[in-house]
Amino acid sequence: MNVKEKQKYDLYLDYIGNALTNAYEKANPDRQKEIANYMKCINNMDSYTRNLEIKLMLNDTKKDSTFRRKRLRHERPFEKNG
Repeated sequence: MNVKEKQKYDLYLDYIGNALTNAYEKANPDRQKEIANYMKCINNMDSYTRNLEIKLMLNDTKKDSTFRRKRLRHERPFEKNG
């Protein structure tokens, strides 16, 4: 995600979180359990999305030629002279 997409994602996630929190506070106990499950689902979705974003960023840096050259330089074993 670029910066603008990430800001939109965070904005929508906050909006949904606030709406669920308000609904939870106003609901009866049976409905609160259901809303709590929705909140848990949203949290799982958010953690999955963030982990996926980190994996994609790491994958991009591995494919980038500049970072790749530096990484390969550090991975090569040092040879002793003489």
